[in-house]
Amino acid sequence: MIEMSSQILLVDDDVDILATFEESLTLRGYDVVTANNGTVAIEKYKENNPCITFMDIRMPGLDGYETFSKIKEISDDAKIVFITGHETPTKTEIARKQGLIGVLEKPTMSEKIIDLIKANDC
Repeated sequence: MIEMSSQILLVDDDVDILATFEESLTLRGYDVVTANNGTVAIEKYKENNPCITFMDIRMPGLDGYETFSKIKEISDDAKIVFITGHETPTKTEIARKQGLIGVLEKPTMSEKIIDLIKANDC
């Protein structure tokens, strides 16, 4: 079993949202890794084995659901939270059955993310 790091992976194709959350978490002392699409997210996950991943659902190329599935193939223990304004309830329910931690609605506040990080011992 691969040891999980204390890093946090943020995945969003909106670079402004990504930068905002990265800055907020970094200022609070968290080690943050970012990816702007699903393919990069999978590579970053393999490289860093983050403690928790916050991921947008609607992205070009691999969407959040596809990326979630591929990351779960890498590590069944992966802790993933969707941050989105556009979810597909049926797909989200399938992801929940596969270990999705939760869904935060956009726009979300950094405090909600911090609460989930702490609740998952990251």
